Amino acid sequence: MFLKYLGHSCFYLKGKDFSVVTDPFTGIGYEMERVSCDYALSSHAHFDHNYFAGVDAGQIITESRAPFTAIPCFHDECGGAKRGRVNAFYFNIDGLNVLHLGDLGEPFSAKNAAKFSLPVDILFVPVGGNYTVGAGDAVKYAQSIGARVTVPMHYKTQNSKLDIAGKEEFLSLCGDYKIVENGLEITPNNIKELSHVTVLKFD
Repeated sequence: MFLKYLGHSCFYLKGKDFSVVTDPFTGIGYEMERVSCDYALSSHAHFDHNYFAGVDAGQIITESRAPFTAIPCFHDECGGAKRGRVNAFYFNIDGLNVLHLGDLGEPFSAKNAAKFSLPVDILFVPVGGNYTVGAGDAVKYAQSIGARVTVPMHYKTQNSKLDIAGKEEFLSLCGDYKIVENGLEITPNNIKELSHVTVLKFD
């Protein structure tokens, strides 16, 4: 499976059988690279997560539909009262189980984390806070989920204008991590060569 970070919460994954773009965005200070894919996933209907005009997609996915399982969660710490609901998405591509947490805003608790008790190889977790969980809760979710590789997302980058934090606090709490070149091939055989926390170069 080929993986590339397009910015914000947006990743391009291309496997043998299908390709996916997660949470296509616009209006955050820079625009995403335009790509073609079989499926565009959107965790929720905010402009920085559902910019379908920015991607050439065969199908748009916003709820559970094979091969994707949507896991409902809240966008904030008060049961959706401020920002509503979002979906995390779980799917398998080229033998790798992927979990994308979208704009998860529920503070960490054993109860909130229980919905993610799944075998996960690659976890995409928001870390920038304000509109999502922040660094501390992101680390706790990552530890609870126990993915083989955790990739931070939804953090402030050089050209981002959003009022969110960078990835630095999350990485400092994680301890060991590795920054790798953006755009890499991951297989069930070589995933063990990646760090438990892996950052894809973007800026």
